[in-house]
Amino acid sequence: MKMLRPLALATLLACLPMLGACSSGQSSSDGLAASIDSTVATALDNAQTRLRTEPITVSHNDPTLPKAQITPQGDFVVGGKTVAITPAQRSALLAYREKLIAVAAAGIAVGKQGAAIGMQAAGAALAAAMSGKSDAEVEASVKAKTSGIRQAAAEICDRLPEMMVEQQKLAAALPAFKPYATMTGKDIDDCHKDALDDSDD
Repeated sequence: MKMLRPLALATLLACLPMLGACSSGQSSSDGLAASIDSTVATALDNAQTRLRTEPITVSHNDPTLPKAQITPQGDFVVGGKTVAITPAQRSALLAYREKLIAVAAAGIAVGKQGAAIGMQAAGAALAAAMSGKSDAEVEASVKAKTSGIRQAAAEICDRLPEMMVEQQKLAAALPAFKPYATMTGKDIDDCHKDALDDSDD
């Protein structure tokens, strides 16, 4: 999976075919950046609120399995039906849910950082392009501003071993959850590789 890719180069590539329109005026480009930044921030804030107030889906890997969710109250819902659980199983469900929320919240924080830096990088790179610099120089200016995002994404991957342990604990405590406990060490390794890979920036 490609995690939290920097936004700057994608923004640049969208603008480069129509540089005249993108650079028609500093005030209009500033207004566009502010609008995008506000929209992204609002969407990410809403996502963070939903983490706490809505069920979290845990069935992502196998489309043959029924949809499974953990509610804010610690219920386990599979295929629309609430599974009967003990108080100990509810505690395990809530502990795992907290790990999921922590990882997702860290991703949201990096997303906000990436959106802000991405817009800054896109603006700087666009200015460099307009000044006659080469494609290589433009790309270098983008990467200089966005390299920290890849490292921040990799730090989110550092949280996954603890989440995998919690997942395995829940699977042992609640047999109905076992089919959904699919995280492996390879997933964690792939997360780090994808986060640090800048080959498609």
